[in-house]
Amino acid sequence: MANTVPVIGIDPAELPWIRMLVVLLRHPDPVVPELTRQALSYLEAAASRSGIALPDREAAPSVKR
Repeated sequence: MANTVPVIGIDPAELPWIRMLVVLLRHPDPVVPELTRQALSYLEAAASRSGIALPDREAAPSVKR
């Protein structure tokens, strides 16, 4: 699996963080996934205000819930 990681643009060192996000988003307590989604939205907004480049939206459109 490590050979396919660069293809999707994830640094192998980031995999533990991605795994943690998946665990939080699948948590059985409904508050935990919702709080995780809100935190990700906050971080995305903060990154856009700071001028950090975000992925191209047309290449990978986000899903609004």
